[in-house]
Amino acid sequence: MHYFLAVRQMMRSLRVLDSILDKAAKHAEARKFDVNNFCSARLFPDMLPFLAQVRIACDIAKATAANLSGKDVPRHEDNETTFADLRARIAKCVGVLETFTADDFARTNATTMVRLPNKPGKAIAADEYLFARQIPNFYFHVVTAYDLLRHGGVEIGKSDFFGALEFVDA
Repeated sequence: MHYFLAVRQMMRSLRVLDSILDKAAKHAEARKFDVNNFCSARLFPDMLPFLAQVRIACDIAKATAANLSGKDVPRHEDNETTFADLRARIAKCVGVLETFTADDFARTNATTMVRLPNKPGKAIAADEYLFARQIPNFYFHVVTAYDLLRHGGVEIGKSDFFGALEFVDA
């Protein structure tokens, strides 16, 4: 379960986010404006810009997988300034997630304690960490990135957010 949610599902959502960024690039090209205009977009002055939303979603995904599996969290510089840079960061993060296997989480259970790097000396149970902190935080930033593009006129909808689903005949 931890592997599926911390790796597979977040990796899937990052790939979907990348496909939404691709649609935004095509939208900007069709309307003849610089797609990089979205990088500084905000819904309100005190919120982080689009650039930060994508960075943070990536950081949460790799930190979640690493912290739950007991591995070191790879660090990526926050130096992206363009849409192409953001897409490369998503690809780099997906690449990191692809290095994890279900076996990496074999010793992780609901009560495994996860140390919090931003709260020295503090830890939290793995399920609390995953369900109450990391998953909501991850989707907060993914949805905010989606909303910023939608607000900017990109023609995306709920099915774009979900991505392709593998339906079978039943």
